[in-house]
Amino acid sequence: MPGDGGRVLTEDRLRGVLDLFERLRERPTRRWRERVRPLLLLVGAGNHTRHVADLLLKRCEDERAPVSHIAAETAATDVAGVLREAKRELSQPSSRPRGEPPLRFPLLDMALWLSDLREIRVAGDRPIPRNLTHAERENRKLVQRLTHPPIGDNENSRRRELNRVIRSRGRDVLRDLDEGHRSRPATFLAFLEQIAPIGVAAVALISAGTAAALDLAAAGFAAALGLAFVAVQIVARTRGWAGVLRYRWFTRQPYIDSDSTGFLGFALAAFDPRPSEPEDQREQLDLLLVAAFLEDLRRNYRRTIWRAAWARVRYPVLIFEHLDARHAGVEFVELVERVRADRQGDARQRDWDPLVITVGVDATSPAHDDPSAPSGRRLIDRLSRDDRIELWSGEADDVVAARRLWDSYWREQSRVRALGSQRVLRVDITRDAEGDMPLPRKSRRRPRVTHPALPWIAMVAVLAASVTVVAVQAVKYCSPLQIRRTSHGECIGITDGSFKFAEDSEGANNDNRLSPILKRLKKQNDEVKESGKPYATIVYLGPLTADPAIKNRQLDLLAGAQGELAGLVIAQRRFNDAYPNMRLRVLIANAGAKFRYAPEVAEQIRSRALRDRSIVAVVGFEQSRKKTQQAIRVLAKSALPLIGTANSYGRTAWLDSAGRYSPYYFRLAPPNARLARHAAFWARDGQINGVRAKSVDVIYDADEDDLYSRDLATQFQQAFVKAGGKRPRTWAYKDPGDLDKAVRQACLKPSDLFYYAGRSDEFRGFVNVLELACGGKSRLVLADDEIAKYVSDNAQEIGSKGTFTLYYTPLAAREAWIPRWIGPGQAPQTFYTDYTPTVADLFGKNAPADRRPSVTRAAVSYDAATLVANVANSVYYEQQTRPTAGAVFAALNDPERDVLPNGASGVLRFGPTSTGHQVLDKPVLLATVKKDGSQEVTEVCGRLVASGQGKGDCPPGD
Repeated sequence: MPGDGGRVLTEDRLRGVLDLFERLRERPTRRWRERVRPLLLLVGAGNHTRHVADLLLKRCEDERAPVSHIAAETAATDVAGVLREAKRELSQPSSRPRGEPPLRFPLLDMALWLSDLREIRVAGDRPIPRNLTHAERENRKLVQRLTHPPIGDNENSRRRELNRVIRSRGRDVLRDLDEGHRSRPATFLAFLEQIAPIGVAAVALISAGTAAALDLAAAGFAAALGLAFVAVQIVARTRGWAGVLRYRWFTRQPYIDSDSTGFLGFALAAFDPRPSEPEDQREQLDLLLVAAFLEDLRRNYRRTIWRAAWARVRYPVLIFEHLDARHAGVEFVELVERVRADRQGDARQRDWDPLVITVGVDATSPAHDDPSAPSGRRLIDRLSRDDRIELWSGEADDVVAARRLWDSYWREQSRVRALGSQRVLRVDITRDAEGDMPLPRKSRRRPRVTHPALPWIAMVAVLAASVTVVAVQAVKYCSPLQIRRTSHGECIGITDGSFKFAEDSEGANNDNRLSPILKRLKKQNDEVKESGKPYATIVYLGPLTADPAIKNRQLDLLAGAQGELAGLVIAQRRFNDAYPNMRLRVLIANAGAKFRYAPEVAEQIRSRALRDRSIVAVVGFEQSRKKTQQAIRVLAKSALPLIGTANSYGRTAWLDSAGRYSPYYFRLAPPNARLARHAAFWARDGQINGVRAKSVDVIYDADEDDLYSRDLATQFQQAFVKAGGKRPRTWAYKDPGDLDKAVRQACLKPSDLFYYAGRSDEFRGFVNVLELACGGKSRLVLADDEIAKYVSDNAQEIGSKGTFTLYYTPLAAREAWIPRWIGPGQAPQTFYTDYTPTVADLFGKNAPADRRPSVTRAAVSYDAATLVANVANSVYYEQQTRPTAGAVFAALNDPERDVLPNGASGVLRFGPTSTGHQVLDKPVLLATVKKDGSQEVTEVCGRLVASGQGKGDCPPGD
């Protein structure tokens, strides 16, 4: 190894130098600690500095840290050559850890390219060298086109041609990355790392949050929008204009004067040499090259959100093995310090660069390789003097210059903070120190959080978590469009018919009793939209899914909801065919089995009504439950008219305990008190199979959420006593086991009549236990309209059984429209003539009886939709504008108007708000199921038709 005076320059002897070198190139952990590094001068003979340079180079290469080694005999003859060599070596795979992207030099590349064009332009007609590379040949062709443009607008032609080439260079982002001898896939991954992990993770989080807060449709839209934005960012960064944007830095540099604005004008100014001061122009271009090099390094180490910049814990090192006055490195070092001083003096560009420069120099080497230069001056002093910062010239300023002293002082202080008070560190590597030297400081390791795989791992983790959230939401949602899946497995929400509720367990739509009707509603709704005519919208709120606890398909009892939807289909078609200027649209809202989710769905309807002003009313509310009551209170806040179809609990629309009814709720069904009074009268009067009942057993559902059953049982009990009968026994049940026990106990000593005030869901269990426990004699059973759903599906079975005879009080019945009740010569309500062909068209002529809709519920929903449509149409003709919910409510609230004088369930005229908008003199029917499964209406009380109605056996005063 090299030595001095017989002593070898070993690593042990150079521990101090190595420790200083480590401190210089170690990057601080905090942004505010970063400073421009001083120049390290290693003073010694050429063989000494060469040995030390090799040691420093080896330490960098062992760590795969960025380093460039410029040998004493380098072929670089100018500053541009030094920069090319430095850029090439700093971009080598050996200058970065595995998996890390290389240092990039887009500004230096552009500056060198402009410098090459300028050199070709200056060379003029000199002989063309042989063995030119493809890039050099292309540059010469470009210079030829720029120097001799086509005849015409020469300046514009030059600008267009140069702009085309610049954009082409700016477009090839992957080429910039690929200069470090990387494969294209790895290059593209490094490029994507700046966009994809953060972008995809952000999109995933937004989508998951949107799915949880809103719905899957919004989540899908957010994901598509976000991914499109990420894709656009990726594509945009490979476009020419995006590449050119990074060259705007050149326009802010002071080294090349441009007569026009923008980078294109700057490039033309750099290309065209001025005839005067060629040396000064050459120096200015060299300063620009050095400034571009330092700016590229600064950007590579800028602490932004990109991981790679934080992972670089070692500053790039430029090692000049040994300099003499002839070496291009001397001018390069001087220019670096000039650029640094200029940048710190300019408030707009005050910043730091991470470059560490070490220079080997002989203490006796002359400062200039020029015989005419003054003798005695050394190169080491030249470098040290040029790099020294003078805070004060030693002379006092005059009174005029005094006003600038503070600005000058502050500017110099800023330069000191950035550059330090000393710009050169000298080390005589041939001098030994006494005593033992400590080992050089250990290298700082890359932070674990900056591992190159971490962004992708984090992205995958966030993406997986978000996919999980969206998957959970996908399970939660039956459809992206506001159709949510409940904890019971039901699908609830609003649809225009496009979503099919109540699919069976196999998911076969052809066996779904609601799908054909919903499909028809969707078709008719689409026709409304396509017509372009004004329309009014009603929303049907009902239980469109069977209780998931019911596994037997025969017990789903969706005939009620199926019938109400069928009535809506008929009402919509008839209205849209009859009126040329107005249309009716129908939306369907599923509140779940037993109206479990009615309040939540009511909130959806309310929100939708605020956005869609065509919604003028909500119909349905067929079950009298607490949830239904809560839904009515929610919707009443929207001032929407609410039409109850089969809801008969008298206080369903109570707003509070003071007995105030909601002014917006209109009831089509007779209240329980009226139904019970008629049922008790007929039981006592012998209308139930000719038996004058003296005693009755009342069965009812004691579920606290059920407002209907207990109230009906109480009302019947009181009415029966008033009619002269014995106080009925009451039997409550909450589950099938209770029902079985109650019926068995009642059958120990059965009464003359069983009055079933329970729900249709349990009616099959009731008659089965009745048949087993009260055998030997046919029992009489009287029930309310609630079991109309059961009768619709099981009429044939009920008639064929000899164990009980069933009478019930339906809200409407086709069998009531016969001459006995409507009068001779009067035609039945047109609904019933449309009903049979419509059902056959929807479900087929041979559809099983237990899959057909309830005609009773179809009639009342038909009346609800028709009366709203007719009122809306009247408002439209009266006001010549699209009807609003407020206008429809005002018309419904008019006590002098028969809103539907020929309804399928009777004449409809609403009473005052004080009585809950009951239909005045609403018909109450008594029907029975005959042995062949057909039905017969035996009594009609109330106003079924406007005139000519037959007289029935009714309670006094009815």
